[in-house]
Amino acid sequence: MSDRIFRGALAALLFAGVLTACSEKVTGSLGCPALCVDESAALRDTILASAVVLDSTFIGFPRQGETRDFTLLSLGDTADVRLGVHYDTLKTRYQITGASSDSLIRKVDSATMIFLIDTTVVKPIRPFTIDAFDIDTSATDSLTATIAPLYRANRLIGSRTYAATDVATDTVRLTLDNAALFAKIKDTLRLRIGLQVRGTATGSGARLRVLGTTFPPRIRYRVSSDTTVKPDTIFPSSISPPKDLYQQAAFRFFPVVVKGRLPAPPIGRFIVGGIAGARAYLRFDIPPAVLDSVTVIRASLLLTQLPARSTASTKDSVSVYTQPVIASPSITDIFTASTFIGPPGLYGVDSVRFAPRDSGLRSIELVNLLRTWRLAGTTNATRAVVLRSPEEGSLPGELDFVSTEGPAALRPRLRITYVPRRGFGIP
Repeated sequence: MSDRIFRGALAALLFAGVLTACSEKVTGSLGCPALCVDESAALRDTILASAVVLDSTFIGFPRQGETRDFTLLSLGDTADVRLGVHYDTLKTRYQITGASSDSLIRKVDSATMIFLIDTTVVKPIRPFTIDAFDIDTSATDSLTATIAPLYRANRLIGSRTYAATDVATDTVRLTLDNAALFAKIKDTLRLRIGLQVRGTATGSGARLRVLGTTFPPRIRYRVSSDTTVKPDTIFPSSISPPKDLYQQAAFRFFPVVVKGRLPAPPIGRFIVGGIAGARAYLRFDIPPAVLDSVTVIRASLLLTQLPARSTASTKDSVSVYTQPVIASPSITDIFTASTFIGPPGLYGVDSVRFAPRDSGLRSIELVNLLRTWRLAGTTNATRAVVLRSPEEGSLPGELDFVSTEGPAALRPRLRITYVPRRGFGIP
């Protein structure tokens, strides 16, 4: 029996005896004018219940230092996310125009902190207040438990209430205490500022997305009443932890998560998004006879969504990107493999949006990805995807799904619509 006949028989056995399928008659051209599959073919539908063989959740994204775009959150017990900014290098002298030498800074005036917000993601619709605190400490300030108590009234160095219209230009200016800044400069101390947002009305929350990647939060101030002396500007810098340049860069501007970060999910579910920054890794095992013996018209990853675990399960929907793992199959550690992912949309997989509070069957289309996997083969491509939210770590909304360890009827599965491949030829 030839290999081609054997594969055809195997495929027929697979679809007829192992998989449950339905079909409908499709008439009309399914090919091209010169070469075609068949002018009239049966379109069949099959669910591969065991196609997803592994799933795992990883939390803590984005990793420290991977981004400097963070969201200030004040949502009661649901979420409380603050920001920290290090200004560890402060000038003590300034240059007077035309002078042959510089002069000692003896005053600070008009100290203002300036940062950029993203109103395309989060646009304020109600008044809100931003408070700035001196969060410098001799204790280990890389720990939330150490920093959070420093956001208190006797450390307040700036505060302002804004109307929604005040941020129409995307630039926020916060006046700081001149004396507090001058004290740091005079005594050659480091300046470390903690930012916190809050709603002005009782029970109201607040949310503000700060873009620190393109526009690092800076402090501008004057050191002289002489208008010919230009204002000075301080940019974020950090000298701790010592001898660790990567961590120093990461702690120039960083989030301080006081509330809202949930732990890893329990057995039986995987999660995407949330303050914890969760990503899900899903690996597929699709029988070669399936991809080799049929033309896949449609492929849908079917997931069963569960209501989110906490009060963060709001009605606001959360975006989900399905990104193919591009790591070599030789990389067996799934966390390492999950960090090598292709850009969203590169393989024709569209993003979807789900609401954390909802439940039921959800579908993600993967047909173009399946076609790519077939062409690449199992030795050249890892048949896995990572589900992630572009708002990971910034919004409290978390999406929960039944995993491969959940009830059998609710586990992830793959539904394909296909036409048996009969070979090519001149009609």
